Amino acid sequence: MTTRYECLSRLASRISDELVVTGPGATARELYELKERDGNLYRVYLGGVTSLALGLALALPQRRVIALEGDGSLLMGLTVLPLLGHYNPKNLLVIVFDNGLYEGAGKLPTLTARGTDLAAVARAAGIRGAREATDVETFEQALDVALQAKDTGFLVAKVDPGSQAPYAALDGIENKYRFVHYVEKTEGVRVFEPPARKSVR
Repeated sequence: MTTRYECLSRLASRISDELVVTGPGATARELYELKERDGNLYRVYLGGVTSLALGLALALPQRRVIALEGDGSLLMGLTVLPLLGHYNPKNLLVIVFDNGLYEGAGKLPTLTARGTDLAAVARAAGIRGAREATDVETFEQALDVALQAKDTGFLVAKVDPGSQAPYAALDGIENKYRFVHYVEKTEGVRVFEPPARKSVR
């Protein structure tokens, strides 16, 4: 296997104007070190990463959206997979870093350590191009295929436990506002509305 950091470094070199959404934990820290930018939304709650990314992809069909999941997070929100298969947004890529652990919660094993195959589950849910990579070279090849595909991309990267990035004190509120303002600026849309003025009599 390989490390998540090695895979993320290959992804980071290909990121330009994509919207990137991560779960909590080491994936957020490593992406922050490799490719800090306003278009990254860090530390979305467990089980909600792919759902949020799907909503962004459907709302902004002209914009590439990348969800960076963990196996534990995706297992908490598996009901999103049939929705991905149904809507099949061509601008969405889901990358699942599967280390077989809830690493931030005492290194408890997830069900992928006991036989669950997330790529097979995704294919059964209608995501035809779901793939699995077990080394960085295979990951890089599958990543390039997914970025050029006309369907939803789904890539499971089997990675070793552990993080290659130090702890980073990311301010979630600041990050949220930076991300939303980035979407507003680059898409020419209004997400946040100013508070309504109250009439004074």
